[in-house]
Amino acid sequence: MDAVYPPPVERGDTVAVVAPSHAAPQGALSRGIERLRSFDLSVEVFDTATRTTEWLRANPEARAEDVHRAFEDDAIDGVIAAMGGNSELQVLPHLDRDLLAAHPTRFYGASDNTHLHLYLNDAGLVSFYGAQLFPDLVADPTMHTYTREHVTRAFRGTPFGPVAPAPEWTDEYYDIESDMPRSWFESGGWRWHAAAGRDPFTAPVIGGCLAMLETQLLLDAAYFSREACEGRVLAVETSGETPEAAMVERFVRALGERGILEAIRALVVGKPETPGGSAEERDRYRRRQRRTIAATVDEYADLPVVFDLDFGHAAPVLPLPMGAPMTIDPGARTIRFTATQPQSR
Repeated sequence: MDAVYPPPVERGDTVAVVAPSHAAPQGALSRGIERLRSFDLSVEVFDTATRTTEWLRANPEARAEDVHRAFEDDAIDGVIAAMGGNSELQVLPHLDRDLLAAHPTRFYGASDNTHLHLYLNDAGLVSFYGAQLFPDLVADPTMHTYTREHVTRAFRGTPFGPVAPAPEWTDEYYDIESDMPRSWFESGGWRWHAAAGRDPFTAPVIGGCLAMLETQLLLDAAYFSREACEGRVLAVETSGETPEAAMVERFVRALGERGILEAIRALVVGKPETPGGSAEERDRYRRRQRRTIAATVDEYADLPVVFDLDFGHAAPVLPLPMGAPMTIDPGARTIRFTATQPQSR
């Protein structure tokens, strides 16, 4: 089933802030509301976005109900996840697939929200991996130009169009209390593996955070299986847990053993958050991860891999339209998202 873009979020529209996983830390919610208003949007904060982590973990039904209410409400034009976390898997059994499919609404979130992206894509809706309230929208004293540009496109664009690498990046933790500027590093652009001599192709995107996709594999979930990935582009990024290369290798090897690497058309990998240290140490971590992924993929399949895309836990942020068709031209080293027919609400 091909996913379709829900209607764009235009100036003057209203977005809901909900917590399908965790609520944002203190101070982030008020700044997030201000940042959303800077896009000329009205903001409605749903109950879960104000609750403690303990309450949210104990009430997955309430989190699912907030998602349902946000999608059902004709006055809500977009849904913003407050942040990631580690408990969204509890929500899936309480969601109504038909209800969400009948009320197409743009959803924005990352990390633990991988689970909801897979669910929405299975229901036939494009959703955006990124542009969640914390940290994407609130990080830094001023929102990074690249983030603001691409969040705007994710709100209003159908199709999303061509994308390009950010000129700089950072994975330093942003402390909203101190509001201290972060250090930024030269990007170096995307890295391509096994791209030579390949023709352009278009395929829909599936994926998210490695840790959450690993959980889906553990559960043998239908949302992330060989069948679900057949003919698609798999997008993967590693979390702030900064897994060692051996852990990443085990995940990629599991993809190979499950037949997923043979089923997909390409693998795109987000620029990883690193364990910190000097610029050289950060670069060493990224190089090791790239080498590990490329070598393990090559054991199972002949497919192109694009590294260091600007989605995931590092900054700045490109909200990746999950479920949308991605056109990859390995020869020209370009990526764009092509048109799908937007649904009406």
